[in-house]
Amino acid sequence: MTATDGSKRAAAADIILIVAVLIASKELLLQIDRLWTFAGPMSLVLTLGVALWRLRARGIGWPAIGLSRPQSWGRLVAFTLLALVVTIVAGEIARMAADAWIGQPDATTQDLDARYQGRFSGVSGNLLQFALWLALAWIVGGFTEEVLFRGVLFSRLQSLLFGLPLSALLAGTGQAILFGQQHYYYQGAAGWVATSIIALVSSLLFLLFHRNLWPLILSHGLSNSIGLTMLFLRAPG
Repeated sequence: MTATDGSKRAAAADIILIVAVLIASKELLLQIDRLWTFAGPMSLVLTLGVALWRLRARGIGWPAIGLSRPQSWGRLVAFTLLALVVTIVAGEIARMAADAWIGQPDATTQDLDARYQGRFSGVSGNLLQFALWLALAWIVGGFTEEVLFRGVLFSRLQSLLFGLPLSALLAGTGQAILFGQQHYYYQGAAGWVATSIIALVSSLLFLLFHRNLWPLILSHGLSNSIGLTMLFLRAPG
């Protein structure tokens, strides 16, 4: 067995473990009614912990998954703003296209989505709730999702696909499908497609940013913050 074969086997084992933990932990948490609306965030944090443990065991450092210090702070700001605009625009277009192609979700999915979004019902005018959700928006949305999908899974998929034509695009597509799948349980098929497109665009931006995750982490956190701030400023009721 060559060194390349060994690296591919290791990448395949890591991917199988990470995906299994991600899906199994969320499905388990979804069965607990009190934890239902937090199943996604909790499973993401758990899975990232497992993923980072496997990377450390293989001697893979932070720079390999995009967590290296930016070479230019000015470029970081510019890349962050670019990512923020592109992902917001891509998200709106993707959602409209997915709704037009697949159609509106059925009543059950709409009820689940309303229940999930109901987590934020107490944010309006409540500074403590706003601060708590803002912290989670950065920790889970900004950091955890970007590191797990655009960082760990992207790099491990590209290691597995090493030597194939367009391996980076294939790796980006793979992590995008998994990212979309994580939103299926409350957004339905249209949500899966729309969030997969957003994740694919994010992976292309990751490559454009010389494989530095910080612009995506910051833009993701800022996007979440904008949404939460709008909820906070909305008049209660």
